[in-house]
Amino acid sequence: MLTEFVKVASKNDLADNSMMSVTVGRDEYVLARVDGEYFALAGWCSHENGLLAEGQLHADTCEVECPIHEAYFDLKTGKPMALPADRPVLSYPVKLEGDDILIGPQR
Repeated sequence: MLTEFVKVASKNDLADNSMMSVTVGRDEYVLARVDGEYFALAGWCSHENGLLAEGQLHADTCEVECPIHEAYFDLKTGKPMALPADRPVLSYPVKLEGDDILIGPQR
């Protein structure tokens, strides 16, 4: 669990309209960049524990699709947008410091 902002990547690590998995301690997160804006969610789907970073990014709707059962989550809030997921995933604030991308405690 994050208690402070932690560097997880550099700006050059993540192209626009793409996502990646990042690990802090034993926790996985999905870090996404959509139209120049950064988002971070808990890395595992709330339905079947699929690793969200292995799913598909839908930049046009700012959503990530789970690779297992195609549940969709809003990258801004973690809210489930399509069944079978009915519980949100945690959303985390992202901030930039120079070329560093940091994620912080849950919103």
